[in-house]
Amino acid sequence: MLALMPELPEVETVVRGLSKYLPGQTIKQVEILSAKSFLWTVKLKSPSVIYGLKILSLSRRGKSVIVHLSNGYCLLIHLKMTGQLIYVGKTTKRLNYGHPDQNFLDQMPSRHTRVYFTLTQGTLYFNDMRRFGWVKLTREERLDEDPFLKHLGPEPLSKDFSSTYLSALIQRHPKSNIKSLLLNQSNLVGIGNIYADEILFDARIRPARTASSLTREEISALSTSILKILKLGIKHSGTSINTYKTPKGSPGRMQNYLMAYEQDKKPCKVCHGLIKKIRIAGRGTHFCPICQK
Repeated sequence: MLALMPELPEVETVVRGLSKYLPGQTIKQVEILSAKSFLWTVKLKSPSVIYGLKILSLSRRGKSVIVHLSNGYCLLIHLKMTGQLIYVGKTTKRLNYGHPDQNFLDQMPSRHTRVYFTLTQGTLYFNDMRRFGWVKLTREERLDEDPFLKHLGPEPLSKDFSSTYLSALIQRHPKSNIKSLLLNQSNLVGIGNIYADEILFDARIRPARTASSLTREEISALSTSILKILKLGIKHSGTSINTYKTPKGSPGRMQNYLMAYEQDKKPCKVCHGLIKKIRIAGRGTHFCPICQK
């Protein structure tokens, strides 16, 4: 099981899963068990301001979950390395999302529960073993000004991303290696170590290459691969997000389709040469020396 920060497909899986159950429910109470895990903007002195508010919808920005509430409030949630969102409904099956561990089986609240929301039809728990993640209460109109969101680049699955955008980005950062460029969230959001390796393998581009060395055809292929691999990750519910159904559980299925990431010294599934692992920007990086030029 992968103990990594969720990337775009994993967070999208969380949003789509919880969107089936949370909208329309009202927040009755909020219990904060760790002050470090619940934040609010300067003018909001207590989470009680959201008591009685209705959950309107859920969305994603980069690697963050946004819960949109009535009266112009919202909850910004980041799971980081070990965060979890667990929903226990009164009449529906239990939903477990986030870093898979024993909390997916334990009765809630557990010793790692930091915040939980009592709703009209169930309870939403935010767990975080390492306490790197957080829930932030803020106003909807100030969301784009949030320090965590305001410097983020465009969403790769939105109309703001295209091969033209990617070309312009490369022109602005010609000396960056292409993997570092993809990992920089101010350039493009949601891509982390797993999907960067997979995208570059699919585009047949070696991760250590400088951005300026890419041809027009390679930039076009990279743009196509970004969309293809992220959509594939969403289709297979990601690689680190999990909805457990049995005591042993089963992880998101994307790990069954990985071509490069964590395949070090294994035969390439295309050319049968060995996948190689190097370090780029302090991150383990996997590629095929034969397929990726």
